[in-house]
Amino acid sequence: WLKPYGSTKRSGTLHREFLSARSSAMTTMDYEDPFEGLLERSSVAQALREARASLARPSRPFTPASRSLFQQSPSDETHSQPRPSSSYSIDQLSFVRDTFVSSACGSTGSARSGGSTRTPSSRSGLRSRDSLNASPSVAELCAVPELEEPELELPPPPAPSADVLAFGEQGDVIYTSHAGGGALEFDVEDPDFDEAEDEFDAGCAADDLALRMDVPPPGSDEESAAEEDLRKKRASIDGKPRATEKLRRKSSSSKLGGSSRSIGDKASRRSFAAAAAEFAIALRQATEELEALERGSSECFDVDKLMASAEKTRALLAQLRESRQPVDQEPSRLLRAVLSLMERTSEAVCLLRLARCTLELLQVESVLKDVGLHGVEAAYLNVARALFKLSKDAGNDGHFRDEGILEPLLLMLGDGADGKGVGSTELRVFVVGVLKNVSNNEDNQKRLVKHGALPGLLSLLRPAAGLTGSAQEAQLLVQVTALLRNLAASSKRQQQLVELSALETLAVVSSMYMANKELQVNIARVFAKLSQTDAACQVLEADPSPLQQITHCLREHAALPTLVLRLSFALGNLTANSDHLRRTLMFDCDMAGLLPVLLERYWQQDRKLAQANSSCLTPAGTGPNDAQDTESVLVKLVRLVANVTINGSVGTLVASEASVVDPLLGMLGCKRMPESEELVLSATAAATNLLFYDSPTNLLFTAENKHLLCRLLRPMLLESYNVEALVEAARALGNLSRHRDARQWIGELRIDEALSILLAHGDRDLVFYTCGALVNLAADPQTGGRLCRECGLRAKIANLLSDTPADDPELLLVGVKVLSNLRLEGDGRQPWPEDTLRDARAGIARAREASLAVVASKTATAVASARGQGPPLAEVLAANTGTPPPEEILADLAQRLLDSLPSESEVGTDLVHAVVADIAQPVTAAA
Repeated sequence: WLKPYGSTKRSGTLHREFLSARSSAMTTMDYEDPFEGLLERSSVAQALREARASLARPSRPFTPASRSLFQQSPSDETHSQPRPSSSYSIDQLSFVRDTFVSSACGSTGSARSGGSTRTPSSRSGLRSRDSLNASPSVAELCAVPELEEPELELPPPPAPSADVLAFGEQGDVIYTSHAGGGALEFDVEDPDFDEAEDEFDAGCAADDLALRMDVPPPGSDEESAAEEDLRKKRASIDGKPRATEKLRRKSSSSKLGGSSRSIGDKASRRSFAAAAAEFAIALRQATEELEALERGSSECFDVDKLMASAEKTRALLAQLRESRQPVDQEPSRLLRAVLSLMERTSEAVCLLRLARCTLELLQVESVLKDVGLHGVEAAYLNVARALFKLSKDAGNDGHFRDEGILEPLLLMLGDGADGKGVGSTELRVFVVGVLKNVSNNEDNQKRLVKHGALPGLLSLLRPAAGLTGSAQEAQLLVQVTALLRNLAASSKRQQQLVELSALETLAVVSSMYMANKELQVNIARVFAKLSQTDAACQVLEADPSPLQQITHCLREHAALPTLVLRLSFALGNLTANSDHLRRTLMFDCDMAGLLPVLLERYWQQDRKLAQANSSCLTPAGTGPNDAQDTESVLVKLVRLVANVTINGSVGTLVASEASVVDPLLGMLGCKRMPESEELVLSATAAATNLLFYDSPTNLLFTAENKHLLCRLLRPMLLESYNVEALVEAARALGNLSRHRDARQWIGELRIDEALSILLAHGDRDLVFYTCGALVNLAADPQTGGRLCRECGLRAKIANLLSDTPADDPELLLVGVKVLSNLRLEGDGRQPWPEDTLRDARAGIARAREASLAVVASKTATAVASARGQGPPLAEVLAANTGTPPPEEILADLAQRLLDSLPSESEVGTDLVHAVVADIAQPVTAAA
């Protein structure tokens, strides 16, 4: 580095010595060597002389703040600014020659930027090259005399177009030149450097200039006075004066690293500011467009243009939400314009799009400050009311989803969705009402559940402050439970609700608002949905409190058909698969006393409505659908009776209740399959389960009721084409035919003949239960003989044994039992036709072989699994049931039957023991 001297005046003596030495040198050069002087006048020699002179008295270099490191190309006439802006690229800029010359060394070879990369160069003091009349320095007086250089044909240097300042010896400005012609003012201060330390700065001024130029920083190591002054001013503003730090020498790598970080931070801030400005302009334009539409006349209202503007606005608001651009007044103006346009348009899609814009705007911080909490609340309420009106039309369900309305509405529910809710209970009532209406659409249900609607709605049912019991809160809960019912349409969501403790939560709400019938009905609807999952049974087995609340609600609202209908349906689902819940419900929850009361109440109401309809007199307070609603309640109550009576203790107790038995017999007598199919099937299933319990207290086994049952079941077999009805009738006859007097009435009514005809039916269950009834009927000698003579029962059973699959031992066993009972004494007199006997032997032998094969397979499996350990084989085979498996019973009974059959040349007169008939076990009634 070359350091300039300070300017000092020299005496005339030195000047005269210098002139004398110069004259001597020229004389010597003229006579000795003409080229020697030329070499001494070359640029290299001059640089060496300046270097030697600088070493005599080193000083600190100084760079002026007005120094122009880069200059716009002279060819570009479109930009006349003194300093190029950041819009210029590196290709549009050209380096200019150094416009500053030495004031002390007399250097005319200041560093020029002739290449694309600027390297560190010797810097002179701040003197203009036009300052030719300045006082000579010591270096000039002591230097070797300078001769004129020969003119070389080199291209002229570029015209100086940078800003130039020339300073005098006392630091005053003596010359200014501006490339753009504009006046420049700089507050330049010569810093007080410590000449004893030969250190360099970090180049902050160069970095700052490079940032403005959007080009890499030059490799400058000097710091301008203006930058130092700026630091001092900032320190004074912050109130923390900063001491002038001594500059430390840094390696070039560290300087570049710090410079790069500084450039990146400043560039990021500049980019953010530019993006904010562009966004503000776009938002202002969108606001002006909507305000123009608002001011337009209603006759020429352009809906398409409004849709486009609303879409543009929504996109800008989405950008605003993501980037959090600082905006002040525009969102408030935009909100007023959007709300005004919502009042003028009636298009559903347009309204939804404007509503979405409004919901987005109400989340902007500047809008919240400008409008205020009360204004935001009012705006939300207006939007919610408009959306509620639109949601009543099912055709708009898809538009709500496409326009993105569902997610913002969930956010408005507060802790119920995302913790960002606003508004009062009234607002939430409308919001949940909108979601309830549009949730009838399956796609909307999936969207809501995906965004956390289930836990959110349950949070509304159990607020942190607890339920208050107010009427407004009850209205909100009505909407919430209605929405939950819609969302609980699929088994997967039902499982989720049960896992989220929805049953317990609903029970608490039900107990709090017992007098609110609408809310109780909605809770019952949700219970009915959740009761279809096995998880609900497991939860209620562990905590039966919801069951107790259900029975309490049934008792309090027994006269409300819609409530009784849904709660009875829920209880029927729960008791269909859980024997534990059957006992808990009937005994622990006191349903044993409530169920007969409800059944008798609604049966009597049904009879009154039927009499009124037959006489064309409608009772006061009833409507045309009351009879249908009453019958629907009876269906669910009878189904509940059928399911709870699967339990032995419950079935024995219910069979002794006249308030249960009498309505069941009345339904079978008064209702017909074509008009009341579901009720008749449920009543038949309930009667069948009650007939299973052959106890003295069973009212169905009175002589009168047995005869009545036979007469009621006969039309179901002869007139119905419903397979399910035939199955239920066959099951009931199977349990009823255990009594001799019942078999007699069955024979007198020729029901046994109808049963023998059903053996050729294609339904396996119907054939199985028909054979069960025929087992009991064949045990009576007279009935069995008549069936063989008139109906060909033996041939039908033989065909059944031949056609039954070998892997169905239960059906084969019941068929063999029928033939075994037919071999009684009364049947012995009837001759066996040869073909029938042959078919019967073949069928029985086939059944025996099939059973033996199954027994052998199971034995081999058991022996292989218990080889060397475990219980004996017999215990292994009977481990599951405690009784011999049906295959062993079938093999033994078939062998005995084959031995008892007559040979082809004789009429069989051998007697065999009668086989005890199977009883049709109670089964779950159909849902």
